[in-house]
Amino acid sequence: MKKVILLLLIIFSQLSFGQENFLEKGNTLMQQGKHEEAQEIFENALKEDPQNLLYKNQIALALINQRKNDEAEIIIQEVLKIDSLNVASLWYGGINNFMAENGSFKKAVNYFEKAYDLIDKNSSQFFAVNYFIGKSYRNLLYSEGINYEETNRMLETYKKYMELQPNADDVQEIINFIKYIEEKRPPKNVQKWILTNSTKAEQLIKKQLDELQ
Repeated sequence: MKKVILLLLIIFSQLSFGQENFLEKGNTLMQQGKHEEAQEIFENALKEDPQNLLYKNQIALALINQRKNDEAEIIIQEVLKIDSLNVASLWYGGINNFMAENGSFKKAVNYFEKAYDLIDKNSSQFFAVNYFIGKSYRNLLYSEGINYEETNRMLETYKKYMELQPNADDVQEIINFIKYIEEKRPPKNVQKWILTNSTKAEQLIKKQLDELQ
């Protein structure tokens, strides 16, 4: 999953704008792990073309890769004020909030859900967005609690992820989790439920965040 996520983090610019000199140089640097240098390339590009949202998105990505999540969020919001359906910015917003130490899984879900219908259903990014929505709701279930409808959405997206990635390493673990949730979930009249083994939950969340670094 980690390699796939890293690929998806640069897919927008590579597929459509790889021929552009600034983007090619900046994305190559990010692939090499030189994120500060990539940020500088994109910032120089933006000076020459201040209205180019692609450069702003890639600056946000370079900041995410440096774990400068608050700065990345500002850039993402600037793009979305101009183009509320900018799929790259919505995607980066979801990733940024999912990965940030002080991020918000609720915000991550909001970003991913807005991007959901804009993503090519035949692309690898589509299985990833289902994975992240399901995982974000799962983290909320362990930390803040979720309601009946949110539980439905968690199960729906996890099942779609497994349908699209039947051989993924985590499929059996997710199958076991879904079975447990379907057996234990409270009825609709319960406003919110939370799994209270907080120590185990915190360890799980930390593990998955570490795997994405």
